[in-house]
Amino acid sequence: MFYIIYQVFSVLANHKYEYGFVNHFSYSSNPNLNLYLSLDPFRQHEYYISFSKQFTQVPDVYLNIAKLDLEYTFPQGYSLDIFNISTLGFTIRIVCESPSRFYRVEFNWFAFNEENIQVISNLNITNPKSSYIHSYNKNNKINIAKSNFVSYYASDSQFNNLTGLTLTQDTVTISFQLSNIKQIGYQILLSSSDIFFVGPVITSLQSDGSSQVINFPTRWGYQHCYFNLLGFKHDETDKNIRLYTQVTYQSQITVGIVGGDSIIQSIQNNHFCINDPYFEIAIFKGVSQSRFFHQENQIDSLIEIKEINYSQNQNLIEQITIAKEIESIKIIFYWKCMNKEFLKLTIFSLEEWCSQSTIIKCDIVKIKTVRIQAKFLLKQISEQYLNIAKTSGSLTASQVLKWENPFEQVLVKLEIL
Repeated sequence: MFYIIYQVFSVLANHKYEYGFVNHFSYSSNPNLNLYLSLDPFRQHEYYISFSKQFTQVPDVYLNIAKLDLEYTFPQGYSLDIFNISTLGFTIRIVCESPSRFYRVEFNWFAFNEENIQVISNLNITNPKSSYIHSYNKNNKINIAKSNFVSYYASDSQFNNLTGLTLTQDTVTISFQLSNIKQIGYQILLSSSDIFFVGPVITSLQSDGSSQVINFPTRWGYQHCYFNLLGFKHDETDKNIRLYTQVTYQSQITVGIVGGDSIIQSIQNNHFCINDPYFEIAIFKGVSQSRFFHQENQIDSLIEIKEINYSQNQNLIEQITIAKEIESIKIIFYWKCMNKEFLKLTIFSLEEWCSQSTIIKCDIVKIKTVRIQAKFLLKQISEQYLNIAKTSGSLTASQVLKWENPFEQVLVKLEIL
């Protein structure tokens, strides 16, 4: 007989990632917005954003401008500031620095409690320089850098473009070309290409909009993608500064900008996508192996147990639901030795993008049963599933995420050699 015990322990897991969208600073969504109703310079408004689940550590917060709509006259612009970041939420303050009409600034926000993601914020820089050098906490997994455009204040016909973003092992350098910019704000996100996919920088001269089709690397599951504004050029005419981004998810993913009546003459941008399964795939937390004669005395105290029994040559496919509140699992295999066969145990870890294998030798004279236990920490945002697949020569346990685009990752595989 060959059987598996599926064991579940509930423990506290770290909240790794959360995102949202803010349209509070829009006259159409918030008709009482003082930024719109008043023309006083330096009028301001604050808005508190609470996380749906408390983080165990204060997260990094990153912004992504989605919509701009401002009156055309100069001086022109606004500033955004992020402050009072805690494990529960953060506050955004926007200041409309000019006496011109303000219509909207809408944006996506992201909060990360992940050691492979770092955010550098350099907001509300007065009289900005053409380049800045930032140091960061050294991390061998960080291999990409991306920046954003958060805010600006222009005294006259404006031009700002990103001219360079250079990452080394210790620093990241960002460079700009600026004209009539008196204040600017930006952030730099440092991460791994396992988590983020960043598209090429392009400059569009089409005032009526443009778009790009995204082609993803392999081993990516369902993604969220975003248009990333880097800079733009405009002059003082009788049309508003208007920029609306758009992402479509049909047969292919397309990111772009919707134009219209606007004084924007050129737009510099790229796009980025987040590998969502990275934040939910189980983290391998160790494997243990023990050999014994009386397996009934070796079972640990359990909170919940799922037992599947079947004969040695039986093929089986079983799916087990992992409730959303479950945050840690132990998958335990019992192998009843038949002779002196060899077993190959492979543990897969998406977080490390690697796998490790162990060869186990049976000897029925000395060993009658081999017990193998692999523990995984779950990072659940949604309900998940565990697929157990048994053939005459192998047994596989896989984690399944049933999203619009389902994602499956093998966690453990045992093979007879």
